[in-house]
Amino acid sequence: MSPRQQTASLAALHPDTDRAGPLVLIDADNTLWDTDGVFAEAQLGLLEAVERAANLTGPKADRLEFVRKFDQELAQRHHLGLRYPSRLLIDALTLGLRGVDFQEAVRRAWSNGAGSGLDRTLVAKMESDFFVNIAKQPKLLAGVVKGLRALASIGTTPVVFTEGSRKRVIRTIESHQLGEFIDRVFEAPKTVRMFERVRKLATVGQSIYVIGDQLTRDIRPANEAGIKTIYIPGGFQPKWELEADTLPTFQAPSFDAAVALLFHSEADTQPSN
Repeated sequence: MSPRQQTASLAALHPDTDRAGPLVLIDADNTLWDTDGVFAEAQLGLLEAVERAANLTGPKADRLEFVRKFDQELAQRHHLGLRYPSRLLIDALTLGLRGVDFQEAVRRAWSNGAGSGLDRTLVAKMESDFFVNIAKQPKLLAGVVKGLRALASIGTTPVVFTEGSRKRVIRTIESHQLGEFIDRVFEAPKTVRMFERVRKLATVGQSIYVIGDQLTRDIRPANEAGIKTIYIPGGFQPKWELEADTLPTFQAPSFDAAVALLFHSEADTQPSN
């Protein structure tokens, strides 16, 4: 059965608790909480601000898709990926609203942001407001508390790992009162080498799993490091994710379903009596 076809239930799935519980590496954004929802709201707000500033009107339908064409093009070109400076998006959107093709708009915004015609003080204000909006606390995703409680019931070591700000992730954990379920928060680039180093945290015979929402950033490097992976597709899939030729060990529709698959995997590896 392929990873895309596997389903499971948490009911009555408790591996042998005499064994060391698994080490579970959990991605933060869009795996535990809905960061994408925060960004979607902020990006739509940014589009409205650009429309007012430029006295232009964007599309009435598929407005988020309109913004994200520019967003993904910038992310693919910039060495910081999705963490590129938001002023580039402001200038690119302005050019796009004036009818410039999104790829050309991104090129112009990058080479000469002032060419968008927007007052730079106003651009700085929109950028500042955007930062405030993306800093809002995201909502927990479905099944997260249930899944974390289930992991705690078998003595796992849950480690949240992020390429973003460790302090921000800790604030979100505290905001949702998840601290009792998390052993530590780990900030580092998600590379094969990083996952190989993290494997050394495991005790002899302890199994390791990675749970994440990105094939390219979470699943692929963990696969290559020899770690079992559980993929939870996020609501927003960048085009490079859709093009990724990577298969996880398992795939689940929600966090608690991912934990159920982990339980099944652990039960399958228990020695027979």
